Amino acid sequence: MTTLLTRRARRLAVPIVAGAVLATGAAGSATAGEFDLVLDHGHIDAFALLWENDQLVVELQEDVTGHHVRHAPEDVLLQVKPQAALTLPDPVPQSLAFLGDAGETVYYLPQTQDQELIWPGWSTESLPAGVFTNPLRIQITDVDGPGDVFLWQTGSFGQSLPVLAGGGHQLPGTIPANVNVHAHANWAFTAEGTYRLTVEAAGDLAAGGTATSSPVTYTFQVGDGVDPGPDPDPATTLSISGLAGHYHTGDVVTLTAVQDPQTELDHYHWFTRAPGTEDWLIVPDAGTGEYSFTATAQHDGLEIIARLYDDDHAVVAESAPVTVAVDDHTDPEPPALSQRIVATLPEDEGALVVSLDPEDNEVLMSDFELSSAGDRWTSAGELRPVTVTDTRATAPGWVVSGQVGDFVAGDDVLPGGHLGWTPNVAGQPDGGDVTPGTAVAPGYPAGDGLTASSPLASAPPGSGTGTSRLGAGLRIEAPTTLTPGTYEAVITFTAI
Repeated sequence: MTTLLTRRARRLAVPIVAGAVLATGAAGSATAGEFDLVLDHGHIDAFALLWENDQLVVELQEDVTGHHVRHAPEDVLLQVKPQAALTLPDPVPQSLAFLGDAGETVYYLPQTQDQELIWPGWSTESLPAGVFTNPLRIQITDVDGPGDVFLWQTGSFGQSLPVLAGGGHQLPGTIPANVNVHAHANWAFTAEGTYRLTVEAAGDLAAGGTATSSPVTYTFQVGDGVDPGPDPDPATTLSISGLAGHYHTGDVVTLTAVQDPQTELDHYHWFTRAPGTEDWLIVPDAGTGEYSFTATAQHDGLEIIARLYDDDHAVVAESAPVTVAVDDHTDPEPPALSQRIVATLPEDEGALVVSLDPEDNEVLMSDFELSSAGDRWTSAGELRPVTVTDTRATAPGWVVSGQVGDFVAGDDVLPGGHLGWTPNVAGQPDGGDVTPGTAVAPGYPAGDGLTASSPLASAPPGSGTGTSRLGAGLRIEAPTTLTPGTYEAVITFTAI
């Protein structure tokens, strides 16, 4: 059953050794025309907590139409496509018995990203430090739909880990979340149809009192049955002007998006598609009606489109694609008795690779020692180097996160939450702009430590190409009642 839950994961493991207000409509198909945006794939922080004007707010944040684009949850339809359907095996492992019986079908969104499906999680990274005491509470207070909804995480050894307070797996329920946390989990829906989730957040203020957000509604459409709704009003059209018949290497290409008729809207995004590829890629930092770049031979055949957005970041108009032609007219006949050797690295051949030295993949922590206060055992060590190589020409950026399982010594178990880290970037190319993740304190006597997925390092869009080396200082804090022994756990890395 571990394969069932991790078949789409790309992960690396290192052993560590230490001495919404409920919508009252029917649960039938949602109509896409009711929403400003329909998302059926990509990275989504479904429950994004914000602190605005001294008020706690819950919004949806996505990286599909741009970078960290925010929406009111009621404006977005989250589509769980039919290919998420999964038949439970026979027998169903005891740890997953809550999903149903062998042969039954669930619609499964994995904890690790599947590029073809939505990847909803939650984030408290935008909350300022010092305002709240941990943990905050993301409260799914009601679920309206044709079946049950389950939420859980997968441990390093394939076990099911509850993320809801009280240890349950089924929604409604409450997700405890510390400040500066970005996490994902497994989702499962037991039937096709429309599900509406009522969500609100609450947190205890460091200055005293409690802040509670207004309730919001999230709509998930599971399986087939999304009605696209009426066609948008084609009152405004968009075209691209300024394209020359062809360019030479070094020429500046300047394209302008032209509205007809002209409106007051001025929010654009530009997208490119390389020859022989299918996906349109957003151009970072190009949000106006003009897009300029210097032509190279690699731009020959590049397709470009522009999209115009309204104040709610809904697409108002999209241009027809234009194609850039680069022709330098400089292909002379090779001289006699000579040969040309040509090697090309296509733009679409790049990849994001995270690797560990197989000869250096065990962290030996120091023997446990009593803290200066004499109230806990402590052990320290250094994470072995994690190498990240990004050769993708589009430089979309990346995040490498880590999550640890429990420490085991024979029959004795020390929960993995007792481990914390302080990430560092040991090396990166000039201009790499790779930054270490936020330090995570050991979770003793209370807290999640590294049992919650935590960023080791990240690179924003437009950065992070080349090879970088990551590390972290590790610290374990354990109770003085810990049974003597050699404790071992596995920390798992995920790259997106």
